Amino acid sequence: MKRVALALLLVAVAGCGAQSQSSSADKFTDPDQKAVAEKIEDLETAGRRGQADDICKEILAKTLVSQLDAAGTDCATEMQKAIDDATQFDLNVVKVTVNGNDATAEVKQGDDGPTETMTFTKENGSWRATALSEG
Repeated sequence: MKRVALALLLVAVAGCGAQSQSSSADKFTDPDQKAVAEKIEDLETAGRRGQADDICKEILAKTLVSQLDAAGTDCATEMQKAIDDATQFDLNVVKVTVNGNDATAEVKQGDDGPTETMTFTKENGSWRATALSEG
């Protein structure tokens, strides 16, 4: 299971499509939906800037970081590998569904890329990714 989560995570970060500067978070008016969309934009920005540590500390849920660490590596190393393998980082949030302290986001990679589902949970009042790609 740990290796599956790791593989899905790397596919989501490394497989991103064409670059765009528009904010997909602007289309959401619900505060929680907007916050989830903004967290995805934070992932996009951190990936572009090569900030693997920021992804682990500010974007991923503690449970996901623990899974990566328990898989015989550490989060920052795996995120850096994913960033190094990526060529572009555009993520367009299509839809966010919030159910209490859990949320799902449908995210399109670039303008014409595939749509992935990301899941989030609220940790200490902040939305954190529990899975960045679910098939």
